[in-house]
Amino acid sequence: MASTARAAAVAAVKAVLVARKAASPTLLRAIYNARPGSFPETPCAYIAGRNETITYSAQTRARTFTGLEVVIVDTLIDAIETEDRMDILVDLLADDFWAASPFYAGGGQLQLGSISDADVVLTGPGDPVTYRGAVLNFGNPANPTFVREGGP
Repeated sequence: MASTARAAAVAAVKAVLVARKAASPTLLRAIYNARPGSFPETPCAYIAGRNETITYSAQTRARTFTGLEVVIVDTLIDAIETEDRMDILVDLLADDFWAASPFYAGGGQLQLGSISDADVVLTGPGDPVTYRGAVLNFGNPANPTFVREGGP
């Protein structure tokens, strides 16, 4: 039977983001499965890296997501307003991910391990554009997002 762990982890992350967008449409206006070429609507979120490590023990395979990330992006209009809106959204998402259900029948839980502020820079034919960003990382080695699967 083919594994769907990676797709299940990404779908679980997206489900949390979609629920937050429905509950707070002015705080989260768009969601993307990967980094888009532009941000026509902000604040928005995209699912970034999906790096993982795989280990084997007897008949069990453990897939640990070491680089599963969500990036929150907002326009820098007014530094105080943007900070407040971004902080509120990040706080709400931290609570949402804490409350998320296990996402995989073999055992899998979203484990938000860290949140980092980061500028998101888009480059193109014109001048680069900088956005305010926050990176939600689910790959903390001490508390990772994982899936355990039985052997074939």
